[in-house]
Order: sequence, then C-alpha cells, then structure tokens
Amino acid sequence: MSRPKTAEETRADFLTFFRERGHEVVPSDSLVPHNDPTLLFTNAGMNQFKDVFLGEGARPYLRAVDTQKCLRVSGKHNDLEEVGYDTYHHTFFEMLGNWSFGDYFKKEAVGWAWDLLVKRWGLDGSRIYATVHEGDASLGLEADDEAAGYWRTETGIDPDHILYCPSKDNFWMMGDTGPCGPCSEVHVDLRPDDERSKVNGRELVNSDDPRVIEIWNLVFIQYNALKDGSLQPLKARHVDTGMGFERMVAVLQSKTSTYETDLFLPILDAVARLSPRSDVRGYYDVDAENESEREKLRVALRVVADHVRTVAFAIADGVMPGNAGRGYVIRRILRRAVRFGYQTLELHEPFLHRLADTVIDLMKGQFPELDRSRAYIERVVRAEEESFLETLGTGLQFFDRAMPYLQALKDGEAVGSVSARLKKDRATLDLLGKAYVDVSDRAEIMQRYVGTAAQGKLPGEVAFLLHDTYGFPVDLTQLMAREVGFGVDMERYEDLMLEQKTRARAATSFRVDQSATDAWTAVSEGDDSDFVGYERTRVEGVSVRGVREVRSTDGSRFELILDATPFYAESGGQVGDTGTLVVGEDEIRVLDTQKRQGKIVHTVDRLPADPSAPVTAVVDVARLRRIRKHHTVTHLMHAALREILGPHVAQKGSLVSPDHLRFDFSHFERMSADELRGVERRVNEVVQCNIVRTEERGIPLQEALDRGAMALFGEKYGDTVRVITFDPAYSVELCGGQHVEATGEIGVFRFVSEGSVAAGVRRVVAVAGLDAVNHLHGELDELGRVRDQFRSLQRPSDEEVAELLAQNRRLEKALEETRHAALASRLAEFLERSVSVGDVRLVIGQVDSADMNALRSLGESLRERGGAGTVGVLGATDPDGTKAYLAVSVSDDLVKRGLQAGKIVGQLAAMIGGGGGGRPQLATAGGRTPDQLGRALAAAPDMVREMLP
Repeated sequence: MSRPKTAEETRADFLTFFRERGHEVVPSDSLVPHNDPTLLFTNAGMNQFKDVFLGEGARPYLRAVDTQKCLRVSGKHNDLEEVGYDTYHHTFFEMLGNWSFGDYFKKEAVGWAWDLLVKRWGLDGSRIYATVHEGDASLGLEADDEAAGYWRTETGIDPDHILYCPSKDNFWMMGDTGPCGPCSEVHVDLRPDDERSKVNGRELVNSDDPRVIEIWNLVFIQYNALKDGSLQPLKARHVDTGMGFERMVAVLQSKTSTYETDLFLPILDAVARLSPRSDVRGYYDVDAENESEREKLRVALRVVADHVRTVAFAIADGVMPGNAGRGYVIRRILRRAVRFGYQTLELHEPFLHRLADTVIDLMKGQFPELDRSRAYIERVVRAEEESFLETLGTGLQFFDRAMPYLQALKDGEAVGSVSARLKKDRATLDLLGKAYVDVSDRAEIMQRYVGTAAQGKLPGEVAFLLHDTYGFPVDLTQLMAREVGFGVDMERYEDLMLEQKTRARAATSFRVDQSATDAWTAVSEGDDSDFVGYERTRVEGVSVRGVREVRSTDGSRFELILDATPFYAESGGQVGDTGTLVVGEDEIRVLDTQKRQGKIVHTVDRLPADPSAPVTAVVDVARLRRIRKHHTVTHLMHAALREILGPHVAQKGSLVSPDHLRFDFSHFERMSADELRGVERRVNEVVQCNIVRTEERGIPLQEALDRGAMALFGEKYGDTVRVITFDPAYSVELCGGQHVEATGEIGVFRFVSEGSVAAGVRRVVAVAGLDAVNHLHGELDELGRVRDQFRSLQRPSDEEVAELLAQNRRLEKALEETRHAALASRLAEFLERSVSVGDVRLVIGQVDSADMNALRSLGESLRERGGAGTVGVLGATDPDGTKAYLAVSVSDDLVKRGLQAGKIVGQLAAMIGGGGGGRPQLATAGGRTPDQLGRALAAAPDMVREMLP
C-alpha cells in the first residue's frame, strides 16, 4: 500500500492500476468535441466513447483507462459565477475513468474501486459509503441488489454504509433515449472523528456537505431507453466510471480544499507574487484587517488560478476567445479573471499571460500539447487581456458611479431625497445618458433609473451599456451587482439585446414595403422547387410555379419559382447564380437566385408575358466556372490556414463570388508576410497536383463527422449531408456549394489583402484563376511604374525606394520632435500656473491642434516633471476641430493613496461626449464635443477634491 504524494503520482498510479488489469491507456480527447458540433465542450469522460455506447462505432480494445480534460460552466455546482467562492469547484477539471465495452461488469468495477481506494491508496474503509439505485416503478426497474451484493462480497465496506438512492442520484441516461443504466457512487467522509461520532455519515451523503463528498461514479450501462419511456436490455453491457481528479488529489493529500493541493498552490502563489499589493504575498500569506477581507482576496486568487488553467487548455485545443459559441465562453472566463485581478488584486497591466508558464510547467507531463503551444497561448491571452483592459477601467468607473444611489435606496433613503441628489450630480447624469439612449430628457432618465434602483436592481440599460460599449459579459455585471447586494433587471437587458439584434438584421436585410403587392400568383400546380444544378447548367421544359412583383424602398423587383432549376441559390457564402430563362418567345435575365422559405426564388428583370409556357433555364456558365474556382480554393485555403497557423483557425464567415473570395477566420494577430506566402505556396501546390474532387451525397451526418469532415459549430445540418473531398488527408468539408472537378482548373491562387474585422477575427481577400492572373498583372504594372520613376538612377529601384522612405521617416521624426518641443514649452507654462487642491498640486492646461498621441506624450512628461503629489489634467482639440482629447496623469504616491487617473478621465470624458481609460498613473479619453472641453477642464479641481481619500 502506497498513497500517492503528488497529483502527478495520483494520475499515473490510477492509469497504472488499470493497465495492470488489462486496460488500454488512451489519451485524453480534445476539449473541443470534433464529432459533435452541437456540444460546446467535452464535459465528461464518456464523450469520446459515445459512438461505442450508441452501437455506431468500435475500438480495437475492450477495456480502456484515461484521464479526460473537461470543461463545464453550467449545471449543478458549476455555474461560472460561483467558481472561486467555494474551495472545491472548477471550470476546467480532469476526469479519471476506466471503461468496459461489453467485457467486465459490476463485480469487477466494484471490487477494483475498493482495491484502488483502500488497499492501494490506503483510504480508511470506515469512511467510505456506496450508493446504489433503489429502483424506479416508472421505469419498471427493481432495486439494484446486484451492485449492492457485490459491495458486500467484493469489498470490506460496512454493510450499513451501502445506501439505496433514487433515480435522480443513481440512474444515468445519455439523453431522453439511448444507452442508460443504474450507477453506484462512492463517497468519502472527511470529517474529524468527533463529528463523525455525533452525526452518522449516512445522513450527509448527497446533502451537499463539502466534507462528505462523492469521489467516484460507477455507471453500469445495461439498457436502451426507447421513445415510449420503456427500457430495453442491451445485448452488450458496458461500464463507464468517472473519478474527479482534483477532488481525489485533495483527499489523498488530506486537504479540505482542492485549491490547497499541488495542482493549484503554485499557480495561486504565482498570482500573489504578481500582485502589487503588499498585503498579498501568497495564498497562505495574506494580511487583512479581518477574515472577510482575507477571504475576498483569496476568492480573487482562486478565480484567477482556476480560470487561467481553463483558458490555457482551451486555447491549446484550438479555441480562440470570441463573440459566439465556444469562443465566447472562453472570453467570459478570461475577462472574469481579469476583472478580479484588476479590481481586487490591483493588477492593472496584462498579467494572465504571465501565469501561463506556471500552468504549462505543472501540466505538460500529461498534456504535452500545452508545451507545444506555449508561445501561442501566451500571445493569445495577452492580446485578449490588452483588448479588455482598454475599456475595463472606464466600465468599472461607470459602474462605481452608478452604484451609490442604488446603495442609498437600499439603505432606506427616500426616493425623493435620492432623486434630488442625483439631479445635482450632472456628471453621473451625463454617464447615465449613454445608457438611456432612447431618452433625451434628464428628468425622465432620473425617474427611470431611480425607479428600477428602488426595486433593488441595476437597470438593464446600464448592464446593456457595460456589455455593448465596455465588453462586460452580462454574467460579470451580475456578479459585480451581487457583490454589493443587488440584482440586474435582466428582462430589460434581454429586451435591449433583442432590439440590437433586430436592428442589425434590418440593416443587412432587404427592406420591403409591406403595403406592396408581394403575394405569389400561382401559375401551375405543385409545391416542388428542385435544384438540379449539380449535374446540369441547362434544363428544358420546366414549368413556372409562381410569380410575383415585390416593391421596396429601392424600387420593384420581379421573382418567379420553377418546379426544377439549375440555378444555385445563395447559400454558405456562395452567391446565387445568374443567367437566362427562355419562356415561350420571351428571353428573361436572371439577376440573382435566393432561397426563401425552402423555395428557390429567381429574381428576374421582368415577368414573362406567358408564364404558363415551357421554360428553358440556362445558367451563365462562364460566371459559374469562376465561382466554382473561388469556392474550391476557399476550402483549400481553409485547410492551409489551419496547417500554417494552427488548429485554432475556424471559419467565421465567407463570401464566394465570381471575381474574388472573402474569408473570416479566428486568429489573434496579423498574419506575417511569411505566413501569407506559406499559405499561398501550399494552396498552389495542391492546385498543381490536380487533385480530383470526390463528392458524396446522402451521407449520415455522424458518419461524415467520424471520417473527419469539417463542420462549423452552430451550423444546422440535416440527418444526411453532402461531403466534398480534395484528398482525405487534406480537405474534407460538409458543403452544399459548387466546385471544380479537379484542383488544376483553379490555375493560380493569390492573396489580395489581410486585416482585422473584430477582436480575434482576421479577414483575407483572395483571387483565383484569371482573376488572380489579372491581379498579378496589376501588381507588375504598378511595380513597372515605380521603376520608371528611377530609370535614370544607377542603383536598383528597390534601394532608391528604401532610401526615400528612410529620408521621409527622418523628416517625419524631425517634424514630430519640433511639435513635441513646442508642446514641452507649453508644459512649463502649465506647471507655473498650477493650483493647490488640498495637499495636491493640480496642473491644468489646454493645447490646440494636437492628436491623442501627442497629448499622451505630454502627459507622460508632466508626470516626470511634476514630481510627487501632482495631478495633471490636459486637454486638446484635433487639427480640424471635430474632436476633443483629454489626458490625466497621477503621481505614484497619490496612486497609492487611491487616486486613479482612469477614474478622473472617465468622468471628465462624459462632459465632452466620449469615454476612455488607461492605467492608474496615466489615462486618456476622446470625445465628440470639443466645445465642451473648457467646461471639462474647469470641473477638474472639484472632481479631484471629491476623489481625494
């Protein structure tokens, strides 16, 4: 008997124990479920074996053991906002498990569980409890006496410690239908002996007592749940067990908290070392006035430690922080950690990326993908931190400005009294005006704000502004409100979110006059509208099903539906086909093809004189060939991007047109010239190989996914799909679009541009075929024109261009230095005219025709020259007089006293119709009302006086 001393030993010993009993040690599956686009993250050990349990797959072994990476942010004990407040729940965790696929069953599973826990690891058997299924009349099941019997015969457990429990605790189902079965949970009582003598542990099993906890669940999959609610015995019975690794480590290390184990303490202490707070030196070394303050600091440490593990593992498995799906979950987690670090631990600079090394060094032995992605993880996390920190300080200031009036109402101050004080607080009303954008009257803003606040809720308008303008996930706002005893008006918040989505849809949709005549006129019987364009580009003898005229704000358009058509309707980013319809004697141009309500709708230049006549439909083949090239090369480019940049690349949007393609994808930084060239070269290599297209239709979705087909998360697929393959080892995608027969038809591929469209999302534009040739000719022509300018020179033109550019940079630098010198001379004037506000020296000044960079530089100079006890407030208007800028600097000694530049600039910015933020020592802001700059500067003394501690 040898109890593991470290977490690494525990994991290794679990795997060894079951390998000695004939189990195949299999690697953890990714956090991203590749074969299930409906699932956000792998959240249980069984996910990678789901196909085996469903009878849709097999493995070359009958027994398996693994440790599975899991991520949960919802469900019992796993709500994100709760993590960190207790000492044993996590967003990312490992699940140790052993598996039997039609091999051993209850006897071995129960006996081996006891052998490992008690005989090998030395747990006190008198502290172990086992639960089994008590039976369920609604399912037609008797009690699981079989499992209970094996607990009696195969282990040394006290028979009084075997408990029969209901289905909610001890019957496992994969879903409403499918594999299921009873389970047996193993619990351990960690209470001191004196407490155990007073209260029987039986009474605390499944009662959420953190000292009597479940450590292992043995699931016996022996039934198939049918749609009628009945259970059918399975021919092959399986075992699926799951042991919470972090929890088991805590038990073996005699800790009551998972955070106090060697899995977390190195991270917690690393966070503490980064904090500039002198009272936070380590997780066990926190000085505080009282236990409540000490626990507040430890909560922040736990949140950061938990979340940085989650973020590191997710990014290593290809998840980029983003605005939807998996990416949004990781962004929420990362921003929650940043906020705790910023507000509680005073970490005002990017810090999470500096903790990645600690996480990776702790976990790389079992998960080498972390070490392989070390630099990438750090760059992604830092970029996301920097983006959020740009608005976090200002958002927190807005929140802090809004809360005192809510607190006053909670403390019993009369609504009238609060309203009267708020009426005089012009700065707060200016800020609230940003939230109540549909209200211009200050009295109404005040009335609505106080009315919601009186109900103990932060107004939904404020929560929406924090989300929309400052990037605060709403659950972060809910957490901040809850910390001071308030809820959030989520009904109003959801209404505003819906209004925003509706506006966005309306802005990109075709606006139709509802009074217009847009009803369909039936021409022939039938409801079919079949697409035959995969095989043919010309179809004769088809019939018109219906016609209509649609009037909109942009004029009228004419539409018709055919019973069969070769015209591809816009879908999946590919534009709709154009061409001609010959209807009787009429030749009608097809301007566009769209799919509406399941029908393929052709937009035409006019309606036929005799719509009942037979139709010959002809696609513009020359245009379609160009579209096919750009669609196929989009697939090839997507594969090359993943190959060159990494598996985190995921499609976020696309456009395939005749003359170019546009592709949005997840990536955290600008692509370098070498990366662009590498992707171009790889795509062109595949083009030159002339790989023949393989097209398969009617493939079951799960089969296609199991074969490695690329599926987009959140995309809705039918039960069967179309699979397009250009070499199974290179590009396999689910796609309904048009493609070339072989890659050689593409000819050549060339990037046109690369840029950013959103945080963590890049966009490339590229061309293929003759469009690429024409683009290359244009580049060569441009180069020729540049060379012509240097034809009289002896040296190569690239050297001359480089010299001219260098000369231009020198001149720009000299000009900038002249501007800064002029500003510096003004700084001396401002310092001479400084005023005293209490014991603070306040320097105020305004300059004309300066941009934000120049003003920031002047603020930095003021900080250096002003010395201790100095606050600087500088203002400027841009050269064309349309914008105003502010810069606030605070000396280090005043920052330590609690005065922050970001808070000052945030309130002043509201007066110039803008916002901003930055570090406590230096912060900047911009606004759209330069005529109010004087008022903002004049308000600085009172504002500084008000903020002084």
